[in-house]
Amino acid sequence: MSEVSSGTEHARVRAGRPGARPGAGGARRAAPSRNLRIEALRLLAIVGISLFHAMMPWTALALCEPQACTPDGALLSSTPVMLAPMGLIALLGAWGNHVFYMISGFFLIPSLARRSDAPGYWRSAAVATARRLAVVAASMAFYAAIAFAVDAWIVPLPGVATLGRWTLGLEFVWLYAGFVAVAPALAWVLRRAPRRAVVPAAALLLAAVFALNAYIAFVAPGDVAARGLTDWRKWMSAVTYAASFAAAGVVGMTPAARGAAARRRRNMGRLGLAAVLAATVLVEVVAACLRDVALIGALSFKSTSALSFLLALAALWCAATAGADGSTGGTCGTAGGAGDGVRDLAQAARLPAGGADSPAAARWAGRAVGALASGILGFYIVQSVFSSVFMDAGIQPLLAAVWRRASAALGVGGGSVAFLLAALACSAAFVVLVAAADRGVRQPVMRLLRLQ
Repeated sequence: MSEVSSGTEHARVRAGRPGARPGAGGARRAAPSRNLRIEALRLLAIVGISLFHAMMPWTALALCEPQACTPDGALLSSTPVMLAPMGLIALLGAWGNHVFYMISGFFLIPSLARRSDAPGYWRSAAVATARRLAVVAASMAFYAAIAFAVDAWIVPLPGVATLGRWTLGLEFVWLYAGFVAVAPALAWVLRRAPRRAVVPAAALLLAAVFALNAYIAFVAPGDVAARGLTDWRKWMSAVTYAASFAAAGVVGMTPAARGAAARRRRNMGRLGLAAVLAATVLVEVVAACLRDVALIGALSFKSTSALSFLLALAALWCAATAGADGSTGGTCGTAGGAGDGVRDLAQAARLPAGGADSPAAARWAGRAVGALASGILGFYIVQSVFSSVFMDAGIQPLLAAVWRRASAALGVGGGSVAFLLAALACSAAFVVLVAAADRGVRQPVMRLLRLQ
Protein backbone atom coordinates (compact mmCIF):
# COMPACT_ATOMS: atom_id res chain seq x y z
CA MET A 1 0.00 0.00 0.00
CA SER A 2 1.21 3.49 -0.75
CA GLU A 3 2.33 5.76 2.03
CA VAL A 4 -0.07 8.15 3.70
CA SER A 5 1.13 11.66 2.91
CA SER A 6 -0.29 14.46 5.04
CA GLY A 7 -3.03 12.28 6.41
CA THR A 8 -4.70 11.42 3.13
CA GLU A 9 -4.42 8.46 0.78
CA HIS A 10 -3.03 9.77 -2.52
CA ALA A 11 -2.20 8.45 -5.94
CA ARG A 12 1.38 7.39 -5.27
CA VAL A 13 2.38 4.16 -6.97
CA ARG A 14 5.47 2.01 -7.10
CA ALA A 15 6.03 1.83 -10.83
CA GLY A 16 9.16 0.02 -11.99
CA ARG A 17 11.18 1.94 -14.58
CA PRO A 18 13.94 0.79 -16.88
CA GLY A 19 17.30 1.27 -15.26
CA ALA A 20 15.94 1.29 -11.71
CA ARG A 21 18.47 0.32 -9.11
CA PRO A 22 18.00 -3.26 -7.90
CA GLY A 23 16.93 -3.65 -4.30
CA ALA A 24 17.22 -6.54 -1.91
CA GLY A 25 17.25 -9.94 -3.54
CA GLY A 26 17.93 -8.40 -6.95
CA ALA A 27 14.37 -7.12 -7.31
CA ARG A 28 13.94 -3.77 -8.97
CA ARG A 29 13.44 -0.96 -6.52
CA ALA A 30 10.13 0.80 -7.12
CA ALA A 31 10.26 4.48 -7.97
CA PRO A 32 7.46 6.60 -6.51
CA SER A 33 5.31 8.67 -8.85
CA ARG A 34 1.95 10.37 -8.64
CA ASN A 35 -0.99 10.92 -10.90
CA LEU A 36 -0.77 14.66 -11.54
CA ARG A 37 -4.51 15.00 -12.12
CA ILE A 38 -5.38 13.57 -8.72
CA GLU A 39 -2.71 15.71 -7.05
CA ALA A 40 -3.98 18.83 -8.84
CA LEU A 41 -7.51 18.09 -7.65
CA ARG A 42 -6.26 17.83 -4.07
CA LEU A 43 -4.47 21.15 -4.42
CA LEU A 44 -7.57 22.80 -5.87
CA ALA A 45 -9.52 21.50 -2.88
CA ILE A 46 -7.12 23.23 -0.48
CA VAL A 47 -7.37 26.50 -2.41
CA GLY A 48 -11.17 26.21 -2.44
CA ILE A 49 -11.25 25.73 1.33
CA SER A 50 -8.92 28.71 1.79
CA LEU A 51 -11.06 30.94 -0.44
CA PHE A 52 -14.22 29.82 1.35
CA HIS A 53 -12.78 30.82 4.73
CA ALA A 54 -11.45 34.12 3.39
CA MET A 55 -14.91 35.02 2.08
CA MET A 56 -16.98 33.78 5.04
CA PRO A 57 -17.36 37.19 6.76
CA TRP A 58 -18.20 38.87 3.47
CA THR A 59 -20.71 36.20 2.50
CA ALA A 60 -22.42 36.63 5.87
CA LEU A 61 -22.64 40.39 5.21
CA ALA A 62 -24.05 39.92 1.72
CA LEU A 63 -26.64 37.26 2.59
CA CYS A 64 -28.71 39.69 4.63
CA GLU A 65 -32.36 40.57 4.45
CA PRO A 66 -32.82 44.09 2.98
CA GLN A 67 -34.10 45.55 6.23
CA ALA A 68 -31.16 44.18 8.23
CA CYS A 69 -28.25 44.89 5.86
CA THR A 70 -25.26 46.94 6.90
CA PRO A 71 -24.00 49.49 4.33
CA ASP A 72 -21.27 47.08 3.21
CA GLY A 73 -23.77 44.21 3.09
CA ALA A 74 -26.20 46.21 0.96
CA LEU A 75 -23.42 47.14 -1.44
CA LEU A 76 -22.07 43.59 -1.67
CA SER A 77 -25.47 42.17 -2.48
CA SER A 78 -26.57 44.96 -4.81
CA THR A 79 -25.24 43.35 -7.99
CA PRO A 80 -25.25 39.79 -9.34
CA VAL A 81 -21.63 40.37 -10.43
CA MET A 82 -20.73 40.06 -6.74
CA LEU A 83 -23.55 37.98 -5.31
CA ALA A 84 -23.41 35.07 -7.78
CA PRO A 85 -19.66 34.42 -7.32
CA MET A 86 -20.10 34.68 -3.56
CA GLY A 87 -22.78 32.01 -3.75
CA LEU A 88 -20.43 29.76 -5.72
CA ILE A 89 -17.57 30.43 -3.29
CA ALA A 90 -19.88 29.45 -0.42
CA LEU A 91 -19.99 25.96 -1.93
CA LEU A 92 -16.21 25.58 -1.98
CA GLY A 93 -15.74 24.74 1.69
CA ALA A 94 -17.91 21.65 1.50
CA TRP A 95 -16.57 20.87 -1.98
CA GLY A 96 -12.98 20.87 -0.76
CA ASN A 97 -13.85 18.68 2.23
CA HIS A 98 -15.72 16.24 -0.02
CA VAL A 99 -12.71 16.04 -2.34
CA PHE A 100 -10.42 15.36 0.63
CA TYR A 101 -12.57 12.53 1.98
CA MET A 102 -13.40 11.16 -1.46
CA ILE A 103 -9.79 10.82 -2.58
CA SER A 104 -9.01 9.10 0.73
CA GLY A 105 -11.88 6.64 0.36
CA PHE A 106 -11.36 6.19 -3.38
CA PHE A 107 -7.85 4.79 -2.86
CA LEU A 108 -7.91 3.41 0.67
CA ILE A 109 -11.06 1.27 0.58
CA PRO A 110 -10.30 -0.61 -2.69
CA SER A 111 -6.70 -1.15 -1.56
CA LEU A 112 -7.88 -2.71 1.69
CA ALA A 113 -10.57 -4.69 -0.12
CA ARG A 114 -7.99 -6.26 -2.46
CA ARG A 115 -5.93 -7.32 0.56
CA SER A 116 -8.86 -8.61 2.59
CA ASP A 117 -8.64 -12.07 0.99
CA ALA A 118 -5.06 -12.59 2.12
CA PRO A 119 -4.11 -14.41 5.34
CA GLY A 120 -3.34 -12.03 8.20
CA TYR A 121 -5.48 -9.26 6.75
CA TRP A 122 -6.83 -7.97 10.04
CA ARG A 123 -3.41 -7.78 11.63
CA SER A 124 -1.79 -6.01 8.67
CA ALA A 125 -4.77 -3.66 8.31
CA ALA A 126 -4.62 -2.80 12.01
CA VAL A 127 -0.90 -2.00 11.75
CA ALA A 128 -1.41 0.19 8.68
CA THR A 129 -4.39 1.94 10.28
CA ALA A 130 -2.42 2.61 13.45
CA ARG A 131 0.31 4.14 11.33
CA ARG A 132 -2.13 6.47 9.58
CA LEU A 133 -3.67 7.51 12.88
CA ALA A 134 -0.20 8.08 14.30
CA VAL A 135 0.47 10.54 11.47
CA VAL A 136 -2.66 12.48 12.47
CA ALA A 137 -1.84 12.42 16.18
CA ALA A 138 1.82 13.38 15.67
CA SER A 139 0.83 16.21 13.31
CA MET A 140 -1.63 17.53 15.89
CA ALA A 141 1.04 17.39 18.59
CA PHE A 142 3.55 19.11 16.31
CA TYR A 143 1.30 22.06 15.54
CA ALA A 144 0.01 22.21 19.11
CA ALA A 145 3.58 22.71 20.34
CA ILE A 146 4.07 25.54 17.83
CA ALA A 147 0.70 27.10 18.74
CA PHE A 148 1.42 27.14 22.46
CA ALA A 149 4.87 28.63 21.82
CA VAL A 150 3.41 31.36 19.59
CA ASP A 151 0.68 32.09 22.15
CA ALA A 152 3.21 32.35 24.99
CA TRP A 153 5.99 34.33 23.32
CA ILE A 154 4.78 36.01 20.13
CA VAL A 155 1.08 36.80 19.85
CA PRO A 156 -2.01 35.53 21.73
CA LEU A 157 -4.01 32.85 19.95
CA PRO A 158 -7.64 33.03 21.18
CA GLY A 159 -8.89 29.69 22.53
CA VAL A 160 -5.63 27.83 21.94
CA ALA A 161 -5.71 26.37 25.46
CA THR A 162 -9.35 25.26 25.28
CA LEU A 163 -10.48 21.72 24.63
CA GLY A 164 -12.89 22.92 21.96
CA ARG A 165 -10.08 24.27 19.81
CA TRP A 166 -8.52 20.81 19.51
CA THR A 167 -11.77 18.82 19.28
CA LEU A 168 -14.70 20.45 17.48
CA GLY A 169 -12.37 23.15 16.18
CA LEU A 170 -10.60 20.44 14.17
CA GLU A 171 -13.58 18.20 13.59
CA PHE A 172 -12.73 17.49 9.95
CA VAL A 173 -9.32 16.09 10.90
CA TRP A 174 -10.88 13.90 13.60
CA LEU A 175 -13.53 12.77 11.13
CA TYR A 176 -10.78 11.64 8.78
CA ALA A 177 -9.19 9.67 11.63
CA GLY A 178 -12.53 8.02 12.36
CA PHE A 179 -13.08 7.09 8.73
CA VAL A 180 -9.60 5.60 8.52
CA ALA A 181 -10.28 3.56 11.66
CA VAL A 182 -13.43 1.93 10.22
CA ALA A 183 -12.08 1.54 6.66
CA PRO A 184 -10.70 -2.02 7.11
CA ALA A 185 -14.09 -3.33 8.25
CA LEU A 186 -15.95 -1.40 5.55
CA ALA A 187 -13.59 -2.67 2.86
CA TRP A 188 -13.97 -6.26 4.12
CA VAL A 189 -17.76 -6.01 3.87
CA LEU A 190 -17.76 -4.36 0.44
CA ARG A 191 -15.39 -7.02 -0.91
CA ARG A 192 -17.86 -9.75 0.01
CA ALA A 193 -21.10 -8.00 -0.87
CA PRO A 194 -22.49 -8.53 -4.41
CA ARG A 195 -21.79 -5.43 -6.49
CA ARG A 196 -25.27 -5.48 -7.94
CA ALA A 197 -26.51 -4.82 -4.39
CA VAL A 198 -23.73 -2.45 -3.25
CA VAL A 199 -24.24 0.22 -5.89
CA PRO A 200 -28.03 0.59 -5.40
CA ALA A 201 -27.56 0.51 -1.61
CA ALA A 202 -24.95 3.29 -1.84
CA ALA A 203 -27.27 5.33 -4.07
CA LEU A 204 -30.17 4.92 -1.63
CA LEU A 205 -27.94 5.90 1.29
CA LEU A 206 -26.79 9.06 -0.48
CA ALA A 207 -30.37 9.93 -1.45
CA ALA A 208 -31.49 9.58 2.18
CA VAL A 209 -28.57 11.64 3.50
CA PHE A 210 -29.12 14.51 1.12
CA ALA A 211 -32.89 14.41 1.59
CA LEU A 212 -32.28 14.97 5.31
CA ASN A 213 -29.79 17.72 4.48
CA ALA A 214 -32.35 19.42 2.23
CA TYR A 215 -34.95 19.20 5.00
CA ILE A 216 -32.57 20.89 7.44
CA ALA A 217 -31.39 23.57 5.01
CA PHE A 218 -34.74 24.52 3.48
CA VAL A 219 -37.29 23.62 6.17
CA ALA A 220 -35.84 23.37 9.67
CA PRO A 221 -32.40 24.99 10.00
CA GLY A 222 -33.12 26.09 13.56
CA ASP A 223 -30.67 28.12 15.63
CA VAL A 224 -27.30 26.86 14.40
CA ALA A 225 -25.36 28.56 17.20
CA ALA A 226 -27.49 26.91 19.88
CA ARG A 227 -27.10 23.33 18.66
CA GLY A 228 -25.56 20.88 21.08
CA LEU A 229 -24.07 17.46 20.51
CA THR A 230 -27.45 15.89 21.31
CA ASP A 231 -29.07 17.64 18.31
CA TRP A 232 -29.16 15.20 15.39
CA ARG A 233 -28.72 18.09 12.95
CA LYS A 234 -25.33 18.78 14.50
CA TRP A 235 -24.13 15.38 13.28
CA MET A 236 -25.27 15.65 9.67
CA SER A 237 -21.99 17.07 8.41
CA ALA A 238 -20.18 14.04 9.86
CA VAL A 239 -22.77 11.65 8.41
CA THR A 240 -22.58 13.37 5.02
CA TYR A 241 -18.80 13.16 4.83
CA ALA A 242 -18.85 9.54 5.99
CA ALA A 243 -21.25 8.75 3.15
CA SER A 244 -18.96 10.63 0.76
CA PHE A 245 -15.91 8.64 1.93
CA ALA A 246 -17.74 5.30 1.58
CA ALA A 247 -19.33 6.18 -1.78
CA ALA A 248 -15.95 7.11 -3.25
CA GLY A 249 -14.65 3.73 -2.07
CA VAL A 250 -17.44 2.01 -3.97
CA VAL A 251 -16.57 4.05 -7.05
CA GLY A 252 -12.91 3.10 -6.69
CA MET A 253 -13.85 -0.58 -6.67
CA THR A 254 -15.49 -0.23 -10.09
CA PRO A 255 -13.79 -2.67 -12.49
CA ALA A 256 -11.21 -0.94 -14.68
CA ALA A 257 -11.90 -0.52 -18.39
CA ARG A 258 -9.73 -0.37 -21.50
CA GLY A 259 -9.93 0.97 -25.01
CA ALA A 260 -13.32 2.25 -26.14
CA ALA A 261 -14.94 1.55 -22.77
CA ALA A 262 -12.26 3.61 -21.01
CA ARG A 263 -12.76 6.47 -23.46
CA ARG A 264 -16.52 6.35 -22.87
CA ARG A 265 -15.89 6.66 -19.14
CA ARG A 266 -13.57 9.58 -19.72
CA ASN A 267 -16.13 11.35 -21.89
CA MET A 268 -18.90 10.59 -19.41
CA GLY A 269 -16.78 12.15 -16.67
CA ARG A 270 -16.16 15.31 -18.65
CA LEU A 271 -19.80 15.69 -19.66
CA GLY A 272 -20.99 14.96 -16.12
CA LEU A 273 -18.67 17.54 -14.59
CA ALA A 274 -19.64 20.12 -17.20
CA ALA A 275 -23.35 19.46 -16.64
CA VAL A 276 -23.16 19.70 -12.83
CA LEU A 277 -21.01 22.82 -13.03
CA ALA A 278 -23.36 24.47 -15.53
CA ALA A 279 -26.41 23.65 -13.41
CA THR A 280 -24.69 24.99 -10.28
CA VAL A 281 -23.69 28.25 -11.95
CA LEU A 282 -27.18 28.66 -13.43
CA VAL A 283 -28.89 28.21 -10.05
CA GLU A 284 -26.53 30.66 -8.34
CA VAL A 285 -26.86 33.27 -11.11
CA VAL A 286 -30.66 33.07 -11.11
CA ALA A 287 -30.76 33.34 -7.31
CA ALA A 288 -28.37 36.31 -7.44
CA CYS A 289 -30.41 38.08 -10.12
CA LEU A 290 -33.53 37.61 -7.99
CA ARG A 291 -31.52 38.55 -4.90
CA ASP A 292 -32.85 35.42 -3.22
CA VAL A 293 -30.34 35.36 -0.38
CA ALA A 294 -32.31 32.66 1.44
CA LEU A 295 -31.86 30.28 -1.49
CA ILE A 296 -28.16 31.11 -1.84
CA GLY A 297 -27.63 30.43 1.85
CA ALA A 298 -29.63 27.19 1.84
CA LEU A 299 -27.72 25.79 -1.14
CA SER A 300 -24.52 25.75 0.93
CA PHE A 301 -26.02 25.33 4.39
CA LYS A 302 -23.66 23.86 7.02
CA SER A 303 -21.40 21.94 4.64
CA THR A 304 -24.21 19.60 3.61
CA SER A 305 -24.74 20.85 0.06
CA ALA A 306 -25.72 18.27 -2.54
CA LEU A 307 -24.24 20.52 -5.21
CA SER A 308 -20.84 20.44 -3.49
CA PHE A 309 -21.01 16.64 -3.28
CA LEU A 310 -21.94 16.22 -6.93
CA LEU A 311 -19.22 18.63 -8.05
CA ALA A 312 -16.64 16.75 -5.98
CA LEU A 313 -17.73 13.32 -7.23
CA ALA A 314 -17.77 14.46 -10.86
CA ALA A 315 -14.34 16.10 -10.47
CA LEU A 316 -12.86 12.95 -8.94
CA TRP A 317 -14.32 10.72 -11.65
CA CYS A 318 -13.03 13.09 -14.31
CA ALA A 319 -9.52 13.18 -12.78
CA ALA A 320 -9.43 9.40 -12.33
CA THR A 321 -10.50 8.60 -15.89
CA ALA A 322 -8.94 11.47 -17.85
CA GLY A 323 -6.47 10.25 -20.44
CA ALA A 324 -7.83 6.70 -20.32
CA ASP A 325 -7.48 5.18 -23.77
CA GLY A 326 -5.99 1.78 -23.09
CA SER A 327 -2.53 2.82 -24.29
CA THR A 328 0.70 3.36 -22.38
CA GLY A 329 0.67 6.36 -20.12
CA GLY A 330 -3.14 6.46 -19.98
CA THR A 331 -5.09 5.94 -16.83
CA CYS A 332 -5.84 2.36 -17.77
CA GLY A 333 -2.74 1.78 -19.85
CA THR A 334 0.40 -0.15 -19.13
CA ALA A 335 2.66 2.61 -17.79
CA GLY A 336 5.49 1.13 -15.83
CA GLY A 337 4.34 -2.35 -16.69
CA ALA A 338 1.47 -2.06 -14.20
CA GLY A 339 -1.45 -1.81 -16.58
CA ASP A 340 -1.89 -5.52 -17.21
CA GLY A 341 -2.57 -6.11 -13.53
CA VAL A 342 -5.13 -3.32 -13.12
CA ARG A 343 -8.39 -4.69 -11.76
CA ASP A 344 -10.32 -1.68 -10.47
CA LEU A 345 -10.66 2.03 -11.15
CA ALA A 346 -8.61 3.03 -8.10
CA GLN A 347 -5.66 0.92 -9.30
CA ALA A 348 -5.99 2.41 -12.77
CA ALA A 349 -6.08 5.95 -11.37
CA ARG A 350 -2.84 5.33 -9.47
CA LEU A 351 -0.91 5.14 -12.72
CA PRO A 352 0.92 8.41 -13.35
CA ALA A 353 -0.54 10.82 -15.87
CA GLY A 354 2.88 11.43 -17.43
CA GLY A 355 6.24 9.72 -17.48
CA ALA A 356 9.91 10.43 -18.02
CA ASP A 357 9.21 11.39 -21.64
CA SER A 358 7.00 14.30 -20.55
CA PRO A 359 8.32 17.84 -21.14
CA ALA A 360 10.60 19.13 -18.41
CA ALA A 361 8.15 21.92 -17.57
CA ALA A 362 5.37 19.38 -17.05
CA ARG A 363 7.57 17.28 -14.77
CA TRP A 364 8.52 20.29 -12.70
CA ALA A 365 4.88 21.37 -12.51
CA GLY A 366 3.93 17.89 -11.38
CA ARG A 367 6.53 17.93 -8.62
CA ALA A 368 5.37 21.37 -7.46
CA VAL A 369 1.72 20.36 -7.42
CA GLY A 370 2.49 17.12 -5.57
CA ALA A 371 4.67 18.93 -3.02
CA LEU A 372 1.99 21.50 -2.25
CA ALA A 373 -0.89 19.01 -2.27
CA SER A 374 0.90 16.88 0.31
CA GLY A 375 0.35 19.67 2.84
CA ILE A 376 -3.40 19.25 3.10
CA LEU A 377 -3.36 17.87 6.66
CA GLY A 378 -1.05 20.65 7.82
CA PHE A 379 -3.25 23.21 6.11
CA TYR A 380 -6.38 21.95 7.86
CA ILE A 381 -4.69 22.36 11.24
CA VAL A 382 -3.00 25.70 10.55
CA GLN A 383 -6.04 27.42 9.05
CA SER A 384 -8.06 26.49 12.14
CA VAL A 385 -5.55 27.04 14.94
CA PHE A 386 -3.77 30.10 13.51
CA SER A 387 -6.79 31.80 11.89
CA SER A 388 -6.52 34.83 14.20
CA VAL A 389 -2.99 35.48 12.88
CA PHE A 390 -3.32 34.75 9.17
CA MET A 391 -7.00 35.42 8.53
CA ASP A 392 -8.24 37.93 11.10
CA ALA A 393 -5.10 40.07 11.33
CA GLY A 394 -3.75 39.53 7.83
CA ILE A 395 -6.11 38.65 5.00
CA GLN A 396 -9.31 40.27 6.24
CA PRO A 397 -7.91 43.81 6.74
CA LEU A 398 -6.29 43.58 3.31
CA LEU A 399 -9.55 42.51 1.67
CA ALA A 400 -11.44 45.27 3.46
CA ALA A 401 -9.02 47.86 2.10
CA VAL A 402 -9.24 46.44 -1.43
CA TRP A 403 -13.05 46.39 -1.33
CA ARG A 404 -13.47 49.95 -0.15
CA ARG A 405 -10.87 51.47 -2.45
CA ALA A 406 -11.82 49.43 -5.52
CA SER A 407 -15.56 50.00 -5.15
CA ALA A 408 -14.99 53.74 -4.66
CA ALA A 409 -12.69 54.01 -7.67
CA LEU A 410 -14.30 51.52 -10.08
CA GLY A 411 -17.91 51.38 -8.96
CA VAL A 412 -19.67 48.34 -7.53
CA GLY A 413 -19.19 46.15 -10.62
CA GLY A 414 -15.51 46.86 -11.19
CA GLY A 415 -14.81 46.89 -7.46
CA SER A 416 -16.47 43.48 -7.12
CA VAL A 417 -14.21 41.96 -9.76
CA ALA A 418 -11.09 43.49 -8.18
CA PHE A 419 -12.18 42.33 -4.74
CA LEU A 420 -12.83 38.75 -5.85
CA LEU A 421 -9.49 38.57 -7.64
CA ALA A 422 -7.76 39.87 -4.51
CA ALA A 423 -9.54 37.26 -2.38
CA LEU A 424 -8.45 34.49 -4.76
CA ALA A 425 -4.85 35.75 -4.82
CA CYS A 426 -4.68 35.99 -1.02
CA SER A 427 -6.20 32.53 -0.59
CA ALA A 428 -3.81 30.92 -3.08
CA ALA A 429 -0.82 32.67 -1.50
CA PHE A 430 -1.93 31.47 1.95
CA VAL A 431 -2.11 27.89 0.66
CA VAL A 432 1.35 28.09 -0.93
CA LEU A 433 2.83 29.58 2.25
CA VAL A 434 1.32 26.98 4.59
CA ALA A 435 1.85 24.00 2.29
CA ALA A 436 5.49 24.94 1.61
CA ALA A 437 6.14 25.44 5.32
CA ASP A 438 4.46 22.12 6.10
CA ARG A 439 6.58 20.41 3.43
CA GLY A 440 9.76 21.86 4.85
CA VAL A 441 9.08 21.47 8.57
CA ARG A 442 6.35 19.01 9.63
CA GLN A 443 6.91 16.39 6.97
CA PRO A 444 10.66 16.01 7.72
CA VAL A 445 9.71 15.53 11.37
CA MET A 446 7.27 12.80 10.35
CA ARG A 447 10.05 11.14 8.38
CA LEU A 448 12.35 11.30 11.40
CA LEU A 449 9.60 9.55 13.37
CA ARG A 450 9.33 6.99 10.54
CA LEU A 451 5.71 7.91 9.99
CA GLN A 452 6.07 9.17 6.41
